[in-house]
Amino acid sequence: MRIVKHGRDKPFVVKLGDLPLLKGKIDEETSNKELHLCACGLSKHKPFCDGSHRFAQNEEQGQVFVYDKEGKRQKLDKDTALDQINTAPNEYE
Repeated sequence: MRIVKHGRDKPFVVKLGDLPLLKGKIDEETSNKELHLCACGLSKHKPFCDGSHRFAQNEEQGQVFVYDKEGKRQKLDKDTALDQINTAPNEYE
């Protein structure tokens, strides 16, 4: 389980030519290409956006939601949310 607090329901967009390591080292066509970076926490291809943010559209501010593999959203009440957070395994152990 992954608990993600986010404030965006769309990706961050970065032009390759704006990256300091690439600035002035790539041609103009490549310089204008964009990376779309996940900001919602739902992408299965992090750090890149896969369009999963569409599931987070219209979330109610201050509420906790869980999403299944199909992107179906379920709102959790405060006690259920705290239980989910406290019992979630650490994915890095």
